[in-house]
Amino acid sequence: MPLVATRSRYVLFAAGLTWAGAVAGRWSYTGESGLWWASGLGGLLAAVVLVGRLQRSAWILILLALAGTFSGMTSAARERAILEFESPSGPLTATVRLVADPRQGEYGWWALAVADPPEPGRPPAAPMLLTFESPPAAVAGESGRVRGWRRLRTGRARGRPYSGVVEVDHFEAMPARSAPWWRVGNGVRRQALEQLRDRDPARALLAGFLVGDTSGVGAADLEALRRTGLTHLVAVSGSNVALFLMMVMVAAGPLAAGPRRRAVVGLAALVVLVVATRWEGSVIRAAVMAGLVLAGRVGGWSLDPVTALATTVILVVVTAGHLATDVGFTLSVLATLGVMVGARRMPPLIPGPAGTILGASLGAQVAVAPVILAVFGSMPLLAPLTNLAAVPVVGVTSAVGAVGVATGWEPIVALAAMGADFVLWVARLGSGWPQIGAAGFISAVALLLPAARPRLRPAVAIVAALTVALLVTASGRLTGPAAVVFDVGQGDSILIRSGSGRHLLVDGGPDPAILEAKLSAYGVEVLDLVVLSHVHADHATGLEAVFGRRQVASVWLPESPHSTPASRRAAELVESAGIPASPAPVGEVIRWDDLTIEVLGPLRRYASPNDQSVVLRIGRTDGPRLLLTGDIETFAQRDLAGVSAELLKVPHQGGATSDLVWLARVGAEEALISVGPNDFGHPADDVIAGLTAAGARVRRTDRDGDLVVSLAGYSREHGASITTGQTADPP
Repeated sequence: MPLVATRSRYVLFAAGLTWAGAVAGRWSYTGESGLWWASGLGGLLAAVVLVGRLQRSAWILILLALAGTFSGMTSAARERAILEFESPSGPLTATVRLVADPRQGEYGWWALAVADPPEPGRPPAAPMLLTFESPPAAVAGESGRVRGWRRLRTGRARGRPYSGVVEVDHFEAMPARSAPWWRVGNGVRRQALEQLRDRDPARALLAGFLVGDTSGVGAADLEALRRTGLTHLVAVSGSNVALFLMMVMVAAGPLAAGPRRRAVVGLAALVVLVVATRWEGSVIRAAVMAGLVLAGRVGGWSLDPVTALATTVILVVVTAGHLATDVGFTLSVLATLGVMVGARRMPPLIPGPAGTILGASLGAQVAVAPVILAVFGSMPLLAPLTNLAAVPVVGVTSAVGAVGVATGWEPIVALAAMGADFVLWVARLGSGWPQIGAAGFISAVALLLPAARPRLRPAVAIVAALTVALLVTASGRLTGPAAVVFDVGQGDSILIRSGSGRHLLVDGGPDPAILEAKLSAYGVEVLDLVVLSHVHADHATGLEAVFGRRQVASVWLPESPHSTPASRRAAELVESAGIPASPAPVGEVIRWDDLTIEVLGPLRRYASPNDQSVVLRIGRTDGPRLLLTGDIETFAQRDLAGVSAELLKVPHQGGATSDLVWLARVGAEEALISVGPNDFGHPADDVIAGLTAAGARVRRTDRDGDLVVSLAGYSREHGASITTGQTADPP
């Protein structure tokens, strides 16, 4: 029996062509040349159709490809219109509807909202970024009356574009204005989160299992889940949908008698589920696919799983082109397809249900490998084993937890939390297990290709080819003596590589997950030295991705008199991991392979933690010198008079806390600013103007992404070699 029926293969082919067209449409409109491979793939598939034996069916495929392309271009045009719209500045009093749940950032709370009714002249559904001192009494889908001050600024928040930032002075919630499905969905979500979130790590993870909310799960635990291949457990999938629908059918009782009534009740319930789980890419994939199956029961026709998945892809990318390049949607589709193939065709070593789980996990890991390797740089080698241990427990835990949350019976919730705690134990245990990189994965595919069944060989070859194409476009590994100023958002993290391959990391930025992704993307598993320049969270918090999780030879930690919760947490992690730690040896010059590290500061104790930053000048005799300044301000800068360098990491995200004369006298030809979305006015206009007037070329991570600097082959005539990388989308 063939793995995929002829009709299913045709629809799957059509889905791939439509998807490629949507990606190519977004690329052609935005100019993101890193996605050139998608356009080429779409053209190749279209050529196959035109010269093939499909005849009249070819026109359907061509129309689908054009529809996908148009959808991709339209979505990109909509985003550009939002980012280019000049929102008026000044006082604002308006009724708004939140389009995303409020989130806590490093400097307060924020949420995306649209004016309701829309403002004249504003692009349709163009959100504003609202900032709050305390959490507002509203969630996504609910409305409120806002009074505050709006400023002209555009950007992206968790991938979504916004136009205008409103500093909210007063917010009056108006939840009764929301639609009925919003009220029901938000009620379900609140019921779950009130019993689970902010209690303990296990219950926070249980909230992820049930409604996809991981806000209460620590960054280190989320990274442990990723490094063990268990992240999909907190993304809404077919199993979550099936569990939810089953509970709805039981609760509906006689109303769900008969297959067609059950299908109608299920379709209505899916709307509630999407609201409750917040319509991420994986949620949309699972809900649309389930909706197609239920609609088939109402209409009297049936869809096999592959056809349902392929039809889902077509419908989603044609109606919502922005999801064509959404990582969550992509991983959900590929993983689902991998599960279907792996559960049936990859011979398990263990018979029975355990073998099915193992085969499905292995199939999913192979299917998502190209994207995982392109985004994170590595993937867990033993993910099938961790999934074998965790997946059955999660299934039972989710069912028990759902009953406990629905009934409000605490003993049942506590029992479910024990299952979630076991999954956390598996993740923490396996987080240090081997990761496989691109070279290892491609080698494994090459070895398995001859042994694969003839029907599967083309699919295996396509996975390998796609992995190579993605890695070519996403590659960012350092060669030779070099430095990279990571785009970690509003904070600092700089990686230095010596000519022989040793690595020095200065600061970790504000988010462990972002730092982990950056280090993986550049292939860094061992750090010979880690330096925390000073105690603030935007430099220290990200180091949770390093201490106890990567091999670190030694650490320089800040001395008293200053400390923060973030710096104390870093020191605790260093001590528990048994890493040798010491203060920075100020005044010493250290030979580090072909590089020289000069420890220039802090020269004394300062009242400001920023002035207490460790200052390093790194370079070699025939290359440019890079001055790393932490967040030093005018007092420390005055003490460092006479320091010069060809490359300057501008202090304090380019804020207006620097002496403009000192910045100019450094004499840098390249000024590198690590900055992200913020409400502090960083970088300051006068700092940019002063650096430019002094002859420096200014580069910013929020616009240019990672700033990769060669520390070799420098000349005054040609300057330093600097390339830009991928831009992070920090929360």
